[in-house]
Amino acid sequence: MAIVGFSFSKFNCVRNPVSPEGGIEIKHNINIKGVESSNINLANSQSDVLKVFFSFEVIYSQDLGKVQVDGDVVYADTSEIISEVQKQWDTDKKLNDMVSEVIFKFIYNKTAIKVLELADSLNLPSPIPLPQINFEQGKKE
Repeated sequence: MAIVGFSFSKFNCVRNPVSPEGGIEIKHNINIKGVESSNINLANSQSDVLKVFFSFEVIYSQDLGKVQVDGDVVYADTSEIISEVQKQWDTDKKLNDMVSEVIFKFIYNKTAIKVLELADSLNLPSPIPLPQINFEQGKKE
């Protein structure tokens, strides 16, 4: 239904002293590390929420480096959905598709900017595609 909170808890970044040969492959991975249900005050009423703990990793091939960002997302919904998602997590370590989609998109959108900044600080290649500007020379109208 809605994301009502978000925070980072850890940044772990490294650039190894290697000279890569050829192209570098960059892999992204979001891992859900844990889920806790609780009750919080939102707009003067009690709301059931899930606190979802995550780790977002960017891994560079040829052992060039790694950027890892950990944090949590607080997701609010009906008490039935919160209870159902918590039960499924406790049993299968999975989130249902609807909740998973909302949370994963939110995590990616929030962490992509931070990971881009951290990778740039270490002179690692951009982990997300950046817009390209092309200038055509000699074009006549």
